[in-house]
Amino acid sequence: MDNSLSGYTKKYDNEGYGLQYPDGHVIRFYERILKYKLNKTSGNLLDFGCGNGVHSKYFQDVTGGGINTYGIDIIPSLKNTWKKDPSINEDSFHVITPNSSFKNLFNVKMDFIFANQSLYYLPSKDFQKTIEEFYDLCNDGAIIFATMISSKAYQEFVIGNVKENGLVEVKSSPRLNDESTYINFTKTIEELKEKFKPFKPLFWGDYELINLYNFEGSVQHFIYIGEK
Repeated sequence: MDNSLSGYTKKYDNEGYGLQYPDGHVIRFYERILKYKLNKTSGNLLDFGCGNGVHSKYFQDVTGGGINTYGIDIIPSLKNTWKKDPSINEDSFHVITPNSSFKNLFNVKMDFIFANQSLYYLPSKDFQKTIEEFYDLCNDGAIIFATMISSKAYQEFVIGNVKENGLVEVKSSPRLNDESTYINFTKTIEELKEKFKPFKPLFWGDYELINLYNFEGSVQHFIYIGEK
């Protein structure tokens, strides 16, 4: 995650990186799963790897304030982004050092954990510690939504083998341009379910990010939705 920090700090600070609209799979998660299947549209939501807060704001807006959002990220300059945004409660959003504990940052329990394209940068031990902290932070019946990169993704950019900590070096990733980063890939749905224990799996699937060029290859991601 430290290697990802340098790459994403550069993108946020120098290149104006940051989504302006919520991802399509996130909108479908709310509309098809939370609203239609589960009828869960209120409570506290932790946005892990929240970036500029675009998804946090989406959940607030689409529920008319029924969902209260809390955020975590590792990019120091995001503090200034949150401070300038009147729709974000700055006191509810925190910058943490990579792989550090966050369980004592909040004085509320969570009803939703949202981790979109953020968890797969964690080494295996830190990933498991993060899942345990998620579980401890949650009320009974809380829903977790997370995405993990499939082992099919970015194979054109992978160099080296899986390290002891579960990470694989990816050079010149489409997401980080010329920066090198490390990714914790997931091979199968069964492995996906295993990684998120003790949460109970409810729904799972996958999606592909849109590629504009044939040389970018697959960017398949798994989706995991579980319950405490």
